[in-house]
Amino acid sequence: MKRSKSIFMAAFAVLAAVACIMPTHPVSAQSSAALSIVPKKNYTIEPGKSVKDKLTIRNLDSESPLILNLRVVDFTYTDDGGTPKLMLAEDAPLTTWSLKPFLTVPKSVTIPAKSSKTLDMSVSIPSKGGAGSYYSAIVYSAGSSEGGNVGLSASGVTLVFASIPGKVNEDLKLDKLGAYKLAKGADKADYVFTTTEEPQNVAYTLKNNGNVTEAPVGSITLKDMFGKERVISDVNPNASLALIGQTRTYTACIKLATQSIELDGTKSQAKTCDSPGLWPGYYSVSADLFYGQNGNNTQEIVSKSSFWYLPLWFIIVFVLVVLVAAFYIRKLVINIRARLYGPQVKKPSRIRK
Repeated sequence: MKRSKSIFMAAFAVLAAVACIMPTHPVSAQSSAALSIVPKKNYTIEPGKSVKDKLTIRNLDSESPLILNLRVVDFTYTDDGGTPKLMLAEDAPLTTWSLKPFLTVPKSVTIPAKSSKTLDMSVSIPSKGGAGSYYSAIVYSAGSSEGGNVGLSASGVTLVFASIPGKVNEDLKLDKLGAYKLAKGADKADYVFTTTEEPQNVAYTLKNNGNVTEAPVGSITLKDMFGKERVISDVNPNASLALIGQTRTYTACIKLATQSIELDGTKSQAKTCDSPGLWPGYYSVSADLFYGQNGNNTQEIVSKSSFWYLPLWFIIVFVLVVLVAAFYIRKLVINIRARLYGPQVKKPSRIRK
């Protein structure tokens, strides 16, 4: 009885110990408060040809006119996400993918309150332009032309991409694949191999070593230790691009949920990640990705990874089961020894004189 009591006291001590140690600018290509623009333009242009298009700009302010300066700048990436980094310095060198010399837009425009204007723009590719992807950004800065640099919070940006057909160097390499934890508070986003919180996302990180932007497609399959599969069929729902030289991380929900959002009296549907209802245990992740454009051959990336999902309650139950099993196994061993060799007799201790 004393031995049984000591075993269970040890179990609760381990349980308490487990409970104690477990863990209880970049510029967005969108509109400012008074400015409504198209965030992205995409073109496919053969060498020696040009495309003429329109830019529609709206002033959402109901009282004041909007004076805008338009400027073409190059951009690159800030991190492994999708936020562009504008190269705003006047003496910034042209990038190898710069569309700046070929993109023509007006220098300024004034838009009356609660009104809009449509501007002419054009993209002209020289006859000797090499195949690949070229891109720059149109920056709309609020203020007079003599006002100098304007704060980015008062600006809008339209990203412009041009794809030049022909033989290109397409080279995407997979760096990482697996369960992914989004940024939360002070915790940064990162891949997880062992987690106590139920994963809601899987992710993959690609490095673009080619000379053309890529928008990967494909599927990711999640399989538990019992062989049950979950297939994520849309691994790039926004057709997001991996820029030239960029290492970009794409995330996908294991289970998608649709919810209604009402803004200014207008209802829209938004997709968010929902709890996938995963059981504790080991999971394998396999990705089958495809990329290719400009008439080139489609290329495939196949990779596998894995992770453990071990919630706190599962760890506690597991520890208790192990301790109880250890107690009964020890008791069984003692009983077997007693039957084979008889009860153990303690040797009398020697009395020192």
